[in-house]
Amino acid sequence: MRWHSIRRVIMRLCGFVPALVLFGCATLGGGFETPHIGLAAIRLQEIKGFESIFQVDLRVSNPNDHSLPIQGINCDLSLNGRRLANGVANPDREIPAYGSDIVTVTVFAAMIDMVGVAHHLIQGMQNGTSNEKWTYAVKGHMRLNGAVWPGKIPFSKRGEITMEELVGDQPRKK
Repeated sequence: MRWHSIRRVIMRLCGFVPALVLFGCATLGGGFETPHIGLAAIRLQEIKGFESIFQVDLRVSNPNDHSLPIQGINCDLSLNGRRLANGVANPDREIPAYGSDIVTVTVFAAMIDMVGVAHHLIQGMQNGTSNEKWTYAVKGHMRLNGAVWPGKIPFSKRGEITMEELVGDQPRKK
């Protein structure tokens, strides 16, 4: 008789636990809103050896009622339609619920890819047209940590920037 009671309790738990897990996942995942990822700044940090280093600041805004655990970000930078640089970041931070923060990604450009940009920049300085606007594109993925989050979230931003803004000391928002 006792074995029969224990078996009944185990059977009830086997039915209750999966229902609880499914309810918890549905509650968390059902209301997920995609975070907003925007460009806060792009700036040339350094030119050395055979590469150039840029900083890309991304503003990540979380419209959810749970914090977002960012595991990593990969990012590509293009100028005037030419892929110029790429990089990754492992910020290992959380964006608070209904909050936002800047995540910086360091991207690297091979010197061979920078030749066209450098030539255009030198020409602009000589001709007095260094304020000419360049088109930029920043795209990539943000990966969230944890089993309940949707993995990779893509982002893509385009706009215009002048060389003065790109190489100036003060980062400017675009």
